[in-house]
Amino acid sequence: MKKLIKENNRLLTIALSFLIYSCGDIFEVINPGPIIDSALDEEASGKTVLIGAISDVEVSANLFALYAGVASTDMAADATRPWVQIPSDGDLNSLNDQVWAPGHLGRWSSEAAVARLQATQSNASSSALVAGAYLHAGYANRLLADNVCVMVIDGGSGSQADGHYTRAIEHFNNAITIAKASGDQTIEKAAIAGRAQCNLILGNYSKAAEDAALISDDFLFVANRSSNSGRENNLTWSESHDQKQITIYGRPMADPAYVDYADPRTPMEDVGILAASGTKPFLRQKKYPLNSSNIPLAKGSEMRLIEAEVMLRDGNIAGCMEKINSVRTAAGVANKTATTTSEAWLALDQERHLVLWLEGRRLKDNVRFNGLSSLSTDFMEGRDVCFPPSLAEIAANKNLNWP
Repeated sequence: MKKLIKENNRLLTIALSFLIYSCGDIFEVINPGPIIDSALDEEASGKTVLIGAISDVEVSANLFALYAGVASTDMAADATRPWVQIPSDGDLNSLNDQVWAPGHLGRWSSEAAVARLQATQSNASSSALVAGAYLHAGYANRLLADNVCVMVIDGGSGSQADGHYTRAIEHFNNAITIAKASGDQTIEKAAIAGRAQCNLILGNYSKAAEDAALISDDFLFVANRSSNSGRENNLTWSESHDQKQITIYGRPMADPAYVDYADPRTPMEDVGILAASGTKPFLRQKKYPLNSSNIPLAKGSEMRLIEAEVMLRDGNIAGCMEKINSVRTAAGVANKTATTTSEAWLALDQERHLVLWLEGRRLKDNVRFNGLSSLSTDFMEGRDVCFPPSLAEIAANKNLNWP
């Protein structure tokens, strides 16, 4: 797989004339046309190297948002496309490879960018380019950890998927150190938020809460989407606006007892027709109203819910609900009450669902809250919980014994 990825990246065509995110002009690159691989070993090519890596990570985030979305309580498929319908039915198998290879391409590209930029940038220890590469390597690994069944690195044998969280934290730590030296607070904050996400799931609760507290309520870091090309389009938009392959019908978000249709965080509309295969009503998501709608990777409201979860795990129900309701108040929706531990877990599970809806985060949360919240426990019965290695990975990697 590594050889194939290297060959695919030998000629990089970067079609970007827009800001990748607001970190100043270091991430603003005009399309330079085809670039020979050896030319990327020049210091002046540093921005191009980073933009290529970011592009692959953002594609990975885009695919996970769609396929982990239909595999979870986020949305359902009523599809004529089996590769969309099969994960919606709870069957995550090696034949249906829509996320494994792109996820690992994002990881490999960003980690390769780290190595290349460390070698080519004369000020590597204080370079925002190097910090940005570490940052995206962190998010690439977090995306994999959230969704895959096993960690496989460059043809190695498989190990626990949570190893991707540990790997992500190492990258985030490096991003923070170098971002501080470069003075880039956007990269620093994005890395701290990513580290909080990983530490929470690894059970490092005090560290997760400590990092979350450093992130403001209005913080937002995204995977950028664009109308420039199909690769850059938001795929959840594509399958619900350009197509009718996915619907909210049959998932909790379509149940008025679960969510108020006026909740600004979960906009949707009943189109009044059937979805693509003609078996379910077509309820269109409107969180991503454009093919260029960006996909959040980390945001301040999630940080408040990380703090809430740590409080609940410490037995502080009142503190947990106060954090949850601070998020709800900021969103303009009514407060919730909970007086028992089970009520608080359900409220937290529901609130994370509302806040992180359609962002590729729900599959892991369904697994994490299984046994703690009836919402996730009831849904996960009889369903696969993660994406396995692809058939291509199994066939090519002799070190991997799967299943």
